[in-house]
Amino acid sequence: MFNNFEEKKKKILYRSKYRGIRELDILFERFTDTYSDSLDFNDLDELNQLLKIPDWDLLNFIMYPKQTPVNLNNKTFERLRNLKLK
Repeated sequence: MFNNFEEKKKKILYRSKYRGIRELDILFERFTDTYSDSLDFNDLDELNQLLKIPDWDLLNFIMYPKQTPVNLNNKTFERLRNLKLK
């Protein structure tokens, strides 16, 4: 699907900025501003999985940690959730 790491990174970071819910747009903008330079291939895969989750579900998982599915307990999701607290 992706030819190289930089192409994958560019597409995923672009998609992360246009979610549909303003709160998620702001949160993902903070995330990309903070972490985009340090993301590795695994981080991009995790971020890509997060982007596949419907907006309202993702927002609820971020706001209410007890509702978060086990498969989302990864480094990228924790970084995103921690940005919400700042």
